[in-house]
Amino acid sequence: MSFRAFLAGCSTHGRGRIWLGSSTPTVGQYCEGTVHGLSGRYNLATGSGFLAVRTWPNSSSRMIGQLFNGDHTEIFDRRGNWYQVEIGGGTGWANARWLRNDCGY
Repeated sequence: MSFRAFLAGCSTHGRGRIWLGSSTPTVGQYCEGTVHGLSGRYNLATGSGFLAVRTWPNSSSRMIGQLFNGDHTEIFDRRGNWYQVEIGGGTGWANARWLRNDCGY
């Protein structure tokens, strides 16, 4: 197959990046997640009402931000039950249980 034929079989998705049509994300595919299912009552002391974004994909690492029901964030990677997400111009890790997406993750 020629490169030109290959490109004709691809489609663009999201921000003009190439999506190869596989069921799992490929390098360069834009993936967005939406936060859902959190308590409507915010309580920092108990950890309810927000999705903690952490420095590493584990619950004992430092919290660097918070996401709330309905927030949209870009998803870059997955490690176990954790997504690497965009937060405040940087990245951190959020528990996958609370993020919906249709990216095949």
